[in-house]
Amino acid sequence: MAIAEQGINGPFRGKVGSVIGYQLNGQNVMRSISKPRKRPFTERELLNQAKMKVTSQFLERIRFYVKFGFRGEAPEGSRVGAFQLAQSQVRKHALEIDSEGKPFVNPAKVLISKGNLEPPLNCSVTAEGDRLFFRWDYLESGGYHRLLTLAYDGDSFHFFRDVGAERRSGQDTWDLHDLDLLEQPLHVYAAFRNTMTDEISDSVYCGAIEPSAPSVPGTDRSRPQTPPAPPSPPSGQYALTFPDQ
Repeated sequence: MAIAEQGINGPFRGKVGSVIGYQLNGQNVMRSISKPRKRPFTERELLNQAKMKVTSQFLERIRFYVKFGFRGEAPEGSRVGAFQLAQSQVRKHALEIDSEGKPFVNPAKVLISKGNLEPPLNCSVTAEGDRLFFRWDYLESGGYHRLLTLAYDGDSFHFFRDVGAERRSGQDTWDLHDLDLLEQPLHVYAAFRNTMTDEISDSVYCGAIEPSAPSVPGTDRSRPQTPPAPPSPPSGQYALTFPDQ
C-alpha cells in the first residue's frame, strides 16, 4: 500500500503494483521492482555482486560517520546520497582482488570524508595504552581548522571524533578505551573541518594500530604502527561505541 500525500496526482510513498515511491534528499523518487531472474549470473556479474557486498560490509558499521564526511558532496536535492557517494569512492579506488580472485577493501585507500579544505599533511598516528597520538605538518594556512578522526577495525571497533586539536598545533591526543581488546589492526583516518563554515577536507589514512601482545607486568604497552599509505587523490566528541550488540 502507498500513501498519496498530495492527492491522486501528487507524489506517493510506498508500493503501488511494481513501483515504489520514496524521498531521496528532498526529492520524490519512484523506482520499479526488479523481476525475478531466470538465467544464471555470469562470472562478471557475480564478481560485481561480491564487490558490492564487501563494500557494504566495510562501510555499514561507520555509515553515520561517512554520511557526515560526505554530506557536502550530496546537497539537498541531489539524486545521489552521501552514503552512496562514499560507496562509489570505495568501489572505484579502494577495492582490490586477492590471490583467489575475491574482492576486498583496502582500508588505506578509503576516504571517510571529502571536501575542499586542505587535508592533513604527512599525518601519522601512534598508540600507547588507550591513547592515540597524532602528528602532522603545518604550513601556516587554515590554522583554526579542527582535526576530525575515525578509528575503525573493519568490524566491531569504531570510534569517531568530530572536533579535535587545531591545525596549527601540529599534534593531538585522543583517549579511547578497550584498545587492549583489539584482535585486528585498527585503521586510523584524519581530516580537517572548519567548524564555522562546516567545510571539510578529504580524509587521509594515518596508519594502522596493531593489536598488542598479551600484557606482561612491567612491560611497555606502546604498540607498533604500520606506515601510512600515500595520500589519496584529490573539543566535541561523538559517543564512542564498542562493540555493537
